[in-house]
Amino acid sequence: MPSEIRHIVFSAAEVAAAIREYRRHIARPLPVGVLRRFEMYPGKGSVRASFDITPDGMPTETCEVGGTEITDALILYCDAHHIPLPSTGVKALQRFGDSLLFIVTVNLTGAGWPLSAGLAIHRPKPAEPADTASG
Repeated sequence: MPSEIRHIVFSAAEVAAAIREYRRHIARPLPVGVLRRFEMYPGKGSVRASFDITPDGMPTETCEVGGTEITDALILYCDAHHIPLPSTGVKALQRFGDSLLFIVTVNLTGAGWPLSAGLAIHRPKPAEPADTASG
């Protein structure tokens, strides 16, 4: 059976929107207010997000979410925005500059993991110039 690797890149604004919608969906909404700060950083084997929300006339609230909640939020976001996503497979998150890379692998065995990290490490070597001198 063939293997599949999906890479979907989300901007920080899309990740923040996904988290907000997910929290509404599970009846644990974030405070209503202005998003003042949103940062993603490495967590335990995944990515974490920290953000500040300032409700009208109230002090700023800091919220943090872990990789599992971000993954669940992105799955819901993909479904709501009709972004094709395999329902099965191993799902992982990885920082990609200021964005977030959502990786889904299906039937991937023995190829090394994650592929995207391997591609970043192994850069192609330039070809040696051909020897034009004849002997």
